[in-house]
Amino acid sequence: MKKLITISFLISLFSATYAQQDAMFTYYMFNHQAVNPAYVGSRQIINATMLNRSQWTGFVGAPWSHTISLNAPLLNESMGFGLSFSNDVIGPAVLNNLTLDLSYHLKFNDSDNRLAFGLKAGGNHTRLDLNNLTLDNQNDPAFDPNNVGKFMPNYGFGLYYYTPKWYAGFSSPHMVNYDFNATQRHYFLIGGGIFTLNEDIKLRPSTYIKITKNAPVTLDITGLFIFKDRMWAGLAFRAPIGFIIPTNSKGGGFGLLAGLNINDQLSAGYSFGYSLGNQTFRYNGGTHEIVIRYDYLYKEKRIIKSPRYF
Repeated sequence: MKKLITISFLISLFSATYAQQDAMFTYYMFNHQAVNPAYVGSRQIINATMLNRSQWTGFVGAPWSHTISLNAPLLNESMGFGLSFSNDVIGPAVLNNLTLDLSYHLKFNDSDNRLAFGLKAGGNHTRLDLNNLTLDNQNDPAFDPNNVGKFMPNYGFGLYYYTPKWYAGFSSPHMVNYDFNATQRHYFLIGGGIFTLNEDIKLRPSTYIKITKNAPVTLDITGLFIFKDRMWAGLAFRAPIGFIIPTNSKGGGFGLLAGLNINDQLSAGYSFGYSLGNQTFRYNGGTHEIVIRYDYLYKEKRIIKSPRYF
C-alpha cells in the first residue's frame, strides 16, 4: 500500500511542476512580503527574514522550500523597498523566484494608521532535474535531461492597511499566467491583530486566505500567545473555506508553533505541521518549518517603547 501511495505521490509532484502554486508557510505572519509587496517598509526598520520548510518528511522527493527576504523604509518612511528570493524543490522540479518590491505609505493625520500600496516585479525559473530519475526508457523524449525550463517574468500588486493594533491586506503577487507550466494567478487576503490579555501575556491572532483558480479556497487561522514579549507558542489550522477544523474527508491540516525573541533584534521559531485529507498523511513524518528574523535598528530607534508585532 505504501508503495502505491509513493507512486501516486510522485505523479502529483510531476503535476505540480506544470501547475505551480505558491508555497504556503505556517509562519506566513512573519513574512507577508512574500505575498504582499505593500508590506515592505511598514515596520520602519531594516528587516531580514529566512524561512525553511520541509514538507511531508519521509517521502523521497518531498517538497522543500527556502525563502529569504529583505525590506527597509525609504524617503523618511513614506516608501519601502524589498528584495526576496525563494527556492522550491519538488521531486525533479526546481523552482526559483526572485522579486523586487516597492511600496508607498500614506499616513492618516497624526495617527500611526497607514495605507500602503505596493508593486512586485521579478520572475520565475523552472527546470526539471531529470538526471536523478531512473527511467525504463532512457531515450524517452518526454524526459529529456536537456529540458531546463524557461525564465518567466511576472508582476503583482498589493494593498496593506496597518495600525499598531491590527492590519489587513489584499494582494496578487503573480498576475501573469503562462501556458508553459500553467502558472496560476493567486489572490491573498491577510489580517491580524494584537490583544493584551494581562500584564505578561498577549494574544496575536492572524488569518490568511488564498484564492486560486481550479483549487479550493484555503483558510489559515493562527493564534500565538506571547509571554512577556520574549517567547511565543500557539496553534495553526488550515482547511478549505467553510470548514474551520481540518478533517480527513475535507482536507487541511494543523500546526504547533513556538519561538523566542533572543534579543531586541533577533528572533527564531519552529513549527510542526500535519496534513489531513489524502493518503500521504498516514505515511509521512509531518512538516517542519524554521523561521529566523533579524531587525536592524537605527541609532535613533535603539529604544523601542512599543514592539512591532507585525
